[in-house]
Amino acid sequence: MKFAKNRIAAITIAIFLMLSMSASMILLPSASAHTPAWKIPTYAYVWATPNPDGVGQTVSVYLWLTNYYPGAAFGNDLKFHNYELTITAPNGAVTTQTFPIVMDSTSNQHTSFIPDQTGTYNLTFTYPGETYTSTTPIAYGLGASFVPNPFTNDTFEPSSASTTVTVTTTLVPNALTGAPLPTAYWTRPIYGENTNWWSISSNWLGLSAPNYGGYTNWGSDESGLAATTGGEAMFPGDAIGSLTSHVMWTNPLQSGGIVGGNNYAIQGQSYFDGSAYIIRYNNPIILDGMLYYSAPLGFSNTGYNSAPGAIVCVNLQTGQQIWSSTSMPALSMGYMPDEQTQNEHGVCPPLLISQTGGVSGLPGLFPSGPATWQVFDGDTGKLLCTVDNVPPFGSGRVMGPDGEYLNYVFANAGTPTNPDWTLGEWNSSLLFLPFSSGAPTFAGTIDGSISTGLNTRYDWNVSVSWLNTMKETSPGINNTSPQGAPLPAPPAGTLPLTIVAAKYGDGILCYNGTLPSNGENELQYVVSSQPYTYFFVNLNASRGAIGSILWWKTLNPPAGNYSVIQEGVDWNTGVFLQSYKEAVEWVGYSLTNGQYLWTSAPQQALDYYGSPSSGELEGQIAYGNLYSVGYGGVLYCYNDLTGKLLWTYGNGGEGNSTDAYLNYPYGYYPMQIQAVGNGVIYMVTTAHTWPSPIYKGAFASAINATNGQQIWTLSSITAEFGSISYAMADGYNTWFNGYDNSIYVVGRGPSDTTVQAPLTAITAGNNVVIQGTVMDISAGTKQTEQAADFPNGVPCASDASMSAWMSYVYQQQPCPTNFTGVTVTLTAIDPNNNFITLGKATTNANGLYHFTWTPPSVPGTYLVTATFAGTNGYWGSDAQTAMVVQSPAPTAAPTASPPTGLATASDLTYGIVAVIIVIIVAIAIVGLLLLRKKP
Repeated sequence: MKFAKNRIAAITIAIFLMLSMSASMILLPSASAHTPAWKIPTYAYVWATPNPDGVGQTVSVYLWLTNYYPGAAFGNDLKFHNYELTITAPNGAVTTQTFPIVMDSTSNQHTSFIPDQTGTYNLTFTYPGETYTSTTPIAYGLGASFVPNPFTNDTFEPSSASTTVTVTTTLVPNALTGAPLPTAYWTRPIYGENTNWWSISSNWLGLSAPNYGGYTNWGSDESGLAATTGGEAMFPGDAIGSLTSHVMWTNPLQSGGIVGGNNYAIQGQSYFDGSAYIIRYNNPIILDGMLYYSAPLGFSNTGYNSAPGAIVCVNLQTGQQIWSSTSMPALSMGYMPDEQTQNEHGVCPPLLISQTGGVSGLPGLFPSGPATWQVFDGDTGKLLCTVDNVPPFGSGRVMGPDGEYLNYVFANAGTPTNPDWTLGEWNSSLLFLPFSSGAPTFAGTIDGSISTGLNTRYDWNVSVSWLNTMKETSPGINNTSPQGAPLPAPPAGTLPLTIVAAKYGDGILCYNGTLPSNGENELQYVVSSQPYTYFFVNLNASRGAIGSILWWKTLNPPAGNYSVIQEGVDWNTGVFLQSYKEAVEWVGYSLTNGQYLWTSAPQQALDYYGSPSSGELEGQIAYGNLYSVGYGGVLYCYNDLTGKLLWTYGNGGEGNSTDAYLNYPYGYYPMQIQAVGNGVIYMVTTAHTWPSPIYKGAFASAINATNGQQIWTLSSITAEFGSISYAMADGYNTWFNGYDNSIYVVGRGPSDTTVQAPLTAITAGNNVVIQGTVMDISAGTKQTEQAADFPNGVPCASDASMSAWMSYVYQQQPCPTNFTGVTVTLTAIDPNNNFITLGKATTNANGLYHFTWTPPSVPGTYLVTATFAGTNGYWGSDAQTAMVVQSPAPTAAPTASPPTGLATASDLTYGIVAVIIVIIVAIAIVGLLLLRKKP
């Protein structure tokens, strides 16, 4: 038998009890001291459920008094004390549990136990009584005004209550789990009972949100973008992407494709696609099935802090516009705070945040500054509030357990010369959510400051005295500018560390010093050959004080005068990574103690240029592996704990090739990882700048993260140096295709199956043709060009044919000659209600399938069903028809042919005459003989 607390259940019953508490407040005596002190009777109750219960199944127990503790409220300690629960098992064993303080202001305490034997359990709740000692003023009456406490020194008298629980071998049925996962096309909202559908749905919060990120180098840009240093991006891990290249819809953002005509020196010129710094489709965000993006206007950059043409909200699956706003700034991230208070439970509707400021630069060179958030309602685009003084979002930001944005902030509460460093956990939910009951507040201007005067923005704030004596070692005699002049020392009191990465409830990886470098590090040239120190700051109270140092590790510059680039952290395997710029190699270190683990073999030389930045290896940590790809075009998969190369993609044959042949001058198409989710690595062909005419043959792809097998590809090219034009959620992926300057959304679409059979009766034993179609009814098939090209609808294609078929339908490419359709299974219910399988058929490039069937000799009506079970590209669908089978018509009896050789009438006549003659002759002879005998 064991106990387990359940806060949610306690709160549930508390809602009921609060009604009683509210009524009781009216009955309080007038707020004045009284002598002698009162002895207040109490009334105890204990409730256990389910009852009866099964062995090994949890019993929930609730203990409460009908009294309330005067002044009790959420967040204070004016509560009842020392509830005691005694459980006596059927065999006489006694277990006792005491609750020193009952935190629920309604006096309710929840606990549970698991019975391990059959029989009757006796439960006794005892309240020992106590003297009310508080002198704190309390809220009194319906007006809730505070008055001097009139209950000081009053006594709550003891009380008790008992109940029993019957336990049998019969188990209580499990709770409802909601509908099973869908087998047909589905849309949001997801019905509230279908809680297990979380596994097929997701959101994409944008590049400034924790656990997301794109181009990340030395912190963030002016918008607060970026999550880690180096080329390592971060992705959420729970995003659900597409297993197919099936196009749901497309939408041109501007003129795209080939210009046409002969007015330019270069024939076949294509329209400007936003190469490098003028991104057309930057940082799409997906919340609750809605896609938010910045529409371009002229040559404006749709990225952060620019002036987009409009912010547009569309349905992710259909492209239907929900709203558009020309007054909103570019978006930074989405946010859906989870509210769990006494009275409110659930996630707030989607919020959109536009961040300005919050520069998180190099320590000692460009000090960080506060940011400002503008918070908009995701359902309407309306401004809700503004948040000032948000701490800059750099590598110390993480996602909390309830979707809140946390930021680990080192702050100097002292002076530059006499520092007093603290470490606090800034919590975005504390900006909006109340400390007690009630709804969150989104209005006006909110101060998000991290100053010590506003500790309400912190979950906690602790002293880190070890930091008071640490010095910034970046400037010095061995750290010089290209002209040879020493770099300036940072201002006194500047934070002397760099946060690499952090994880809620675990720790913060930091380093002090300058990473060895002999090349451009974006902000300036730095030459360093001094050691640098990694250390790990504890965030787990079970292994030491919060903010304490768990280990230090000083590293010397690597041999070969290599530049060291800080890369990502795998919190699951306990590894953090560096890369050696000039060697094009990865290096792994232990997150447990900072010890060196491994160095990879060099990758392809062109990976030196990286993607998105020169001299950086691009990589992504997921599933215990490191995935790396860049300008070299080959995707490498390493075990990040051992450094072992597990597989490569791109340098194999058909289905495993990024070879551009003569289509691209560097050999392989340069690729960049865009997203990771549901066991898949998603990439696109991308580079800093594309020429015009644009290179041919580029593609988006999905690669199995376990074995490197190609899942799907689709013709596409994206120029996005410095950002990501990609997002995915709910099984759908969206990105920008520079070949036609359009938004693409791919995923599993709806289908429509038809079936028909002859309407006239069919005779058993005769062949009949059953036929029908299976068509793609996704929103994209209704677009102008597609509807004109396919007036009878767009046929469904097999997964194997999908890439070429989508290029034919949406990208003006030739119709594939090796098209294969989808499989339809035909079944029937015969007149005797027997289920029979007729067979299978496959659709052709017109969507048509047909099947020849010979009905059996059972006459009557047959109900025929055509079922398309679905593929990765389409959800299934079915249709029914009826046909009548009749018995053959009765066959007429055949006319008998006269037997050959039988006598005719004439023959009989002659025969009779002959017989008569014979008789007469015989008589005559007999007569003559008689005459001769006479004498």
